[in-house]
Amino acid sequence: MGLSDEETEEIKQKLISHIESTFPEEQKSSARQQIELMDSEQLENFLKKNQIIKDDGNSKNECVFCSIASDKIRSCKIDENEKAIAVLDINPISKGHSLVIPREHTDNAQKEVLALAKKVSENIKKKLKPKKVEISKSELFGHEIINLLPVYDNEDFNSKRNSAKMEELEIVKEELEKKKSREKISKPKTKKINEFLWLPKRIP
Repeated sequence: MGLSDEETEEIKQKLISHIESTFPEEQKSSARQQIELMDSEQLENFLKKNQIIKDDGNSKNECVFCSIASDKIRSCKIDENEKAIAVLDINPISKGHSLVIPREHTDNAQKEVLALAKKVSENIKKKLKPKKVEISKSELFGHEIINLLPVYDNEDFNSKRNSAKMEELEIVKEELEKKKSREKISKPKTKKINEFLWLPKRIP
C-alpha cells in the first residue's frame, strides 16, 4: 500500500478523532499517544493487523465489524443471536477477551445486543473463572461494539494486547462450549452366578 506523509497524517487524525469521541476518559491519553508515535510503516501494519484495511483492496472501505458480522472476515464465533454475534478478540488482553458486534451498522446497540453481551459474560465467568468481566462499549467507524474483558489479575483496557493464532482461540472456544457432564461412577457389575446342582433323586 505505502502510505504517503499526507495519508499517514490524515489517518492518524481520523483515529485520534475516534479515540476522543468514543474511548473512556482514562484510556484516551494512552491510545492517542500510541497513534501519534507511529511512523507510516507502523501505522500501515497497525491498520492491517486490526483488519481496518486489507491487502487485496477489495474491502478497503467496508467497516471491519460489518465484515466480521457477515462472515467475510474469519473470526472465532462463540455465540450469536438475531441481532449480534460474539467473537473472541484476535488481539486479546486476557484469555476469553471477547467482542459483541451488532449485525447492523449502528452506533446504538439494541437490547438484544446487550442481552447477548450479558449471556457471554456469564458464560466466561462460569467456564474460565476470572475475578470479574469488565464490560465497555466503544464505537469505531460508526459501529458500536461491546468489549468483554475477563480480569484475572489486574488487567484493564489499557493493558498490553497479545496476538493470538486462530488455533489458540479455538481452544478457548472449546472451553467456553464445554458442558458440565456429571461423571457417572460406574460400579463394576458383579455377575451373580447361580449354580444349580442337580442331583437325581435316589429311589430307595
